[in-house]
Amino acid sequence: MGRVIVAHEKKIEIKSLLENGFGQQYIARQLNVSQKCVFDVAQKLKQNLPLFNSVGQGRKKATTKAEDQYLLKIMKQDRTKSSQMLAAEWNSSNGKQLCASTVRRRLINMGYKSYTTKRKPLRTPDQIKQRLKFANDHKHWLKEWQNIIWSDEAHFECVGCMSGGARGPLVTYTGRLNGPAYVKVIEEALPMFIENTFDAPNNNWAYMHDNAPAHRSKYTAD
Repeated sequence: MGRVIVAHEKKIEIKSLLENGFGQQYIARQLNVSQKCVFDVAQKLKQNLPLFNSVGQGRKKATTKAEDQYLLKIMKQDRTKSSQMLAAEWNSSNGKQLCASTVRRRLINMGYKSYTTKRKPLRTPDQIKQRLKFANDHKHWLKEWQNIIWSDEAHFECVGCMSGGARGPLVTYTGRLNGPAYVKVIEEALPMFIENTFDAPNNNWAYMHDNAPAHRSKYTAD
């Protein structure tokens, strides 16, 4: 472990307490510093030495500026890599050894932040049962799939649909996609898409959704 650098302001506090007659152990406990630190300040006071830290005092950086730039380069090649993976790649191509925490500190000092990938919720047993039933009920379908209108929405506020080889319009919306907003999007886009995609006598089309909250809300069902 490298030497801990004590701030000059902390040393001034130690000096003040020493001059007021407090013991070194008491000062160390009160200011959360080592007894060695308090002892060193006391010795400097006896010898009339300045309390400032010496130039170059403390632990040296494990990497140079050029090595930090190389670390930045390999991070940008794949931003999904963890700090452990970046450290392993850096160590394999360099004689020095870096730990993951050092990698994180270097990247944070260069203005980057770390993120944890958001985990999607797993399917519930009921959802698994419903999907299996749907698959078994429709496993013999062939041409029937041409009459299904598939839809989905994206997190960048747009909804689209398709059926067979036909693609529907991409409809944008603002804010949260709740029941009323979802119905409004469907009313704007679906009738024209159905008219342009299916022949007039064909009333066998079906609209498919993915059971998202907006799709099964009470407002949508009504």
